[in-house]
Amino acid sequence: MTTLPQSSMLAARYHGPAEGFTLEEQPVPLPRAGEVLLRVLAAGICHTELHLLEGDLNPGVVPLTPGHEIAGEVAAVAEDVHDWSPGRRAVVYYYAACGECRWCRSGQEQLCPNVGRQIGFTADGGYAQYVIVPARSLVPLPDSLHPAEACTLGCSAATALHAVRAIAELRLGEAAVVYGVGAVGYALVQMARLAGARVIAVGRTPAKLELARELGADVVIDATQQDAVAAVQVATGGQGADAVFDLVASRQTMDDGIRMLARRGRLVLVGYGDDPLVVNPLLLVLRETQIRAAVGNSYRELVEVVELAAHGQYRSLVARVEPLERVNDLLGALSRGALLGRAVLAPNEPLPPLPDRRPEPAIVAHDAAGPPPSTPPLEQELLAVIARGLDSKLSEDEFDALARQVFAYQYALNEPYRRFCDLRGVTPDTLPGWRSIPAVPIAAFKETTLVCEPVAAADACFMSSGTTRADQRSRHYHPNLRVYDANAAANWRAHLLPDLPDGRRMRLLILNPPPDQLRHSSLAHYLDLMRQRFGAAESAFYVGPAGLDLHSLQDALRRAEAAADPVCVLGATFAFVHLLDRCAEDGITFRLPEGSRVMDTGGVKGKSREIGRSEFLQGVVDRFALPKHHIVNMYGLTELSTQFLDATLRDHVAGRRLPRYKTVPPWARTRVLDPETLEEVAPGEIGLLCHLDLANRASVSAILSEDLGYELGEGFEIVGRVRGSEARGCSIALDELLQAVR
Repeated sequence: MTTLPQSSMLAARYHGPAEGFTLEEQPVPLPRAGEVLLRVLAAGICHTELHLLEGDLNPGVVPLTPGHEIAGEVAAVAEDVHDWSPGRRAVVYYYAACGECRWCRSGQEQLCPNVGRQIGFTADGGYAQYVIVPARSLVPLPDSLHPAEACTLGCSAATALHAVRAIAELRLGEAAVVYGVGAVGYALVQMARLAGARVIAVGRTPAKLELARELGADVVIDATQQDAVAAVQVATGGQGADAVFDLVASRQTMDDGIRMLARRGRLVLVGYGDDPLVVNPLLLVLRETQIRAAVGNSYRELVEVVELAAHGQYRSLVARVEPLERVNDLLGALSRGALLGRAVLAPNEPLPPLPDRRPEPAIVAHDAAGPPPSTPPLEQELLAVIARGLDSKLSEDEFDALARQVFAYQYALNEPYRRFCDLRGVTPDTLPGWRSIPAVPIAAFKETTLVCEPVAAADACFMSSGTTRADQRSRHYHPNLRVYDANAAANWRAHLLPDLPDGRRMRLLILNPPPDQLRHSSLAHYLDLMRQRFGAAESAFYVGPAGLDLHSLQDALRRAEAAADPVCVLGATFAFVHLLDRCAEDGITFRLPEGSRVMDTGGVKGKSREIGRSEFLQGVVDRFALPKHHIVNMYGLTELSTQFLDATLRDHVAGRRLPRYKTVPPWARTRVLDPETLEEVAPGEIGLLCHLDLANRASVSAILSEDLGYELGEGFEIVGRVRGSEARGCSIALDELLQAVR
């Protein structure tokens, strides 16, 4: 164990109901086996502490230091703790689950019947300068998050995520009421919006309701001015809400909540108090109403909300940050309802100013149905999945649930696609699973406009090159490029820079025209995005109106050789073929510095000639003196938002010696189908590649390509394009689409 920073500390102590908290000197505790001493940077004030003072909650332990919403930095560790070291920042998961029971094994630690002492409830918590925490209860705190924002994630945000997803099972397009707008209410508004629901906030304070609207509530209802039940019925067209989250749990709100519900609606009790729930069972039976309750959250849910907040997908609402000595003042303000967000204690030194996290202005969309939400449906969920990275795999159940939401959204708003699905007899209600989502042939993007949101509001329209049909090009509209850019950057970094630390940039030499010369090229946008996100100084494009600028490129490569400065050369495959041919003609070779790499994209068949993949790889090796595992091919389509890259460099860095294959990211799936029947072939057999790309949120997620390949490793490999005689399944699918939109 490292040396303790000091011998005593200040703590706010609870001695029983109605007595307030007293400030006392306490010895700094010693971490025992498996424990960490955390220096408290910030501790949130939750309504739980009011329940203690009001006698609604009896911890069975007095005196006690409360505080279960904690962010801090490690001050000392027990000798058997190796994953944490002094100075690292963390958020605390306050449950002390056994880890052995069926609830813990299933990832539902909040229901563990064998819990140990709970931090802030039955064990001393964060209203002190230091607190003892089990090492397994810590979640790393990203540098981008302020401690005052981060501490509130431990309860309010994670509790909201748990209530929305695990308990209410809220789905895309449903109506959700948040009854009671405070810190947890604000979190519920945001989590319900992330689930794609239409959110109605009910409260009694105009300023709090206005903040709820700013956070994404579609409708706000002032219960002091309106009959809340009647107003919800009006807001839902007389249908009622699919879910009501009751944070007050008074006799009035519980009765209102039940009467607000639609048939088979779910009342979710998140708050609690002394009032009993009194209801006529007939009122429940006739409408199959469900009453559910949510307590806390799992460890995994806390990890997820930290990631959401770190990537800007969730906004912590911090009303005030005060020193520990002001604890009773802040509790009084909370009791009076005078706080817009969470009050936070800083038990040690004052914290730096909070960053401005106010949301960006809403995206303008032309929709006759009314004003759009501040964020397009499902965008937040997709960005959250992408932010988890390529190593954080989605389970089949998680992927299926998200794929169903995307399909339901596209079925509802993409009229040509809906007609195609109806012809196939597949709707969101009849869909058995993601594999049955109807896939449109890739040529459909040439024949019709496949969009869920207005074309006029699109930020980008990517078009195919027209090499197959010069008179008609695929058009893929993107309302914005946030999901496209996030998934492209995450995917590229994982496959091209797996050996470099975050933030390390590499000089990029790009064999492609820049986007200002190819405005509708997804490849030009993609390569420029890599330049902006990962390119070091002097990264540049070397193809222009006059073609390949060989002289400037050679000069850049020679300077890299001389400086022993690794570079990444990237561009279309056939741009490399032309470069290799020119170098062969002139007898030029390069010995690129160790760590250099190449990324090519596209096939090896061009207008001038065709070469095999192995010949291409050997040509790059011979001309650039690179190992083959530093040559990565990217497979992308205008009609997709996700790219598939060779795992070869990524596998090499990880010490895996595997054949070359293309990775399928967690937000996509690739199936191999018989070209005639469109049935899945046996693993290892060659067939037609069919991609389900959830990043294609605003068009069609399921795309039937014209490429042949086979399953390999954790992805697939391509062998070429389908011939006309093989494409009977594609032709039938295209004919069905044209019939549907005729």
